[in-house]
Amino acid sequence: MLGSLFVLILPLGIFFAITATVVLRYPDSDALHVAAFLVALILASAAQLLVFEWKIVPNVIALERFRELLADQERGARLLVRRDLELTRANDQLRKLDETKSSFISVVAHQLRTPLSGIKWTLNLLINGDMGTLTAEQRTFLIKAYESNDRMISLVNDMLGADRIESGKVRYFFQSVPLSEVIDEVLFELLPQAKARGVSITFASKPTHPTKVHADPTKLRAVFQNLLENSVKYSQEGGSIEVSLVPRGTEEVEVSIKDDGIGIPKEQQKNIFDRFFRATNAVKLETDGSGLGLFIVKSIVERHGGMIWFESEENRGVTFHFTLPLEREPRAKEKAAA
Repeated sequence: MLGSLFVLILPLGIFFAITATVVLRYPDSDALHVAAFLVALILASAAQLLVFEWKIVPNVIALERFRELLADQERGARLLVRRDLELTRANDQLRKLDETKSSFISVVAHQLRTPLSGIKWTLNLLINGDMGTLTAEQRTFLIKAYESNDRMISLVNDMLGADRIESGKVRYFFQSVPLSEVIDEVLFELLPQAKARGVSITFASKPTHPTKVHADPTKLRAVFQNLLENSVKYSQEGGSIEVSLVPRGTEEVEVSIKDDGIGIPKEQQKNIFDRFFRATNAVKLETDGSGLGLFIVKSIVERHGGMIWFESEENRGVTFHFTLPLEREPRAKEKAAA
């Protein structure tokens, strides 16, 4: 306020100060009075110009800078809009490429499955002697061919399964599932393979009462088959596998599958759930494999609302943990209404 008042009266003050001084000192000299008037006017005008420069020009400069800032913001906004359009187009192209890829995988896999199934059926007839008697050597080679063909069928099925999971085309049918029964069924199927390698499988911890989970039984079997088959496959001769079920409150159950096999190298653990990834030590021990099993397992567990993780050290085994939602007990009112 005082500064603004000072700025306003400064030119007037200069004008009156000069003229008053000259008039008072030389009261009889009209020429000096006129000269003083002109000098005072010039100095007052100069002061007014300085005030204009101090107060107006800086404001004009600030306004110009503000306009430049607005122009920069407009250019930035246009650039963002352009980038957004480019990203949208790129995303559309990627989606189309993904659809083309999925269609290609689906067609190729289905085309492969038919002849592979035919080969499997023919080899089975030959091995069983339905096409004539075989020598021991012939039967051995045919069994190897049958096993290789079976692995190819499994690979094709895994590729189809992984592609359906990634494209969101897998349908789930949730229901009440007795967890221990599913595990027992899978273990029964894997028992011959485990015995052949001298691997023992035990329940380290099992609930005393039946544990039922809210799950798709077919997908749940796939989880246990993948994890337990890996444990058997990568265990040392005479190794052991422990399975445990531990309820976590009333909401979920934690499943653990522990083996003392080859483990996972530390530097490769971050990639273990990636599609087509296999650890180097696993490839050396077992050349066959798609690298899709753990990707499928993780997708299924997460689709059920659970989590999966692991602990491992190379040559000291691995323990996979995952959670599943328990079946919710009906409330007292719901029971009474039923």
